[in-house]
Amino acid sequence: KTSGGPHGKKLIIKGRALVLEVVNANLLAGHRITRILSVLKIPRSTYYDYLHWQPSRTERRRHLIKQEVLTAWLRYPMYGYPRLTILLNQQSDIHVSQRLVYQQMCELGIRSRMVKRINKPTTQTDYDQRPNLIKQLTDQSGILLTDITYIPLNHTWCYLASVYNPVTRRVIAYQLNTQMTKELATNVITQVMAQAVKPQIIHSDMGSQYTSDLFENTLSKYGIKHSYSRKGQPGDNARIESFHSILKREYVNFQDFKTIHEAIAGIDNYIRWYNSDRISLVA
Repeated sequence: KTSGGPHGKKLIIKGRALVLEVVNANLLAGHRITRILSVLKIPRSTYYDYLHWQPSRTERRRHLIKQEVLTAWLRYPMYGYPRLTILLNQQSDIHVSQRLVYQQMCELGIRSRMVKRINKPTTQTDYDQRPNLIKQLTDQSGILLTDITYIPLNHTWCYLASVYNPVTRRVIAYQLNTQMTKELATNVITQVMAQAVKPQIIHSDMGSQYTSDLFENTLSKYGIKHSYSRKGQPGDNARIESFHSILKREYVNFQDFKTIHEAIAGIDNYIRWYNSDRISLVA
């Protein structure tokens, strides 16, 4: 006998399968069923119950859910159980709870494919601190965030400049280059303005690309105010920092870009998926 609960049920199923395997092996060897059951000390009624056993409706449902969980995870290995739960409930008629998906993932031995960030070069600025205009604002409409992050490229780096809308949680402009320049930082702002988007404030860090005359004059040209994170305080630009972190942990860190063209194509594909299809856990 075994204890109740899912672990006990697993032992029963495994024991039943083992009994049938042993009996079938002996039958193939020419032994009589009565002799086999006598040696194994298994009642005939128990053996025939095992032989004609069919999984219950609950067991069939759990097996189906396990298959669905594995299929969904193979397609989106960056998802943990909360997002997989949402995905399964959206794509099938079977309602599942987070607890059940978590249990199935544990049984399958799978987990969210997220890895620690890769260490990147450090930078510093010698400019005096400039004002943070968004720190006390509760209304984020009219604000766009921008930043540049490092992308591994064939034993060196390329650089991704992004503009992020904190309200829609979408990347609205981005560009990659092999050089981290003031032109790269400015080009994504030009992309935004070409979309007829007119932000009131652009927020960035105090990097030299963002304190350059080219960047500042471009914002002035469009009548946009410039807000700055405090030195050594990346949390001041946390939402775009978070996007760059997710991009790397879910996608970039599993790639091996050989050329800038591979990086551009891959990251473009990821950002399109992030903007349109990635499940958000924030209401």
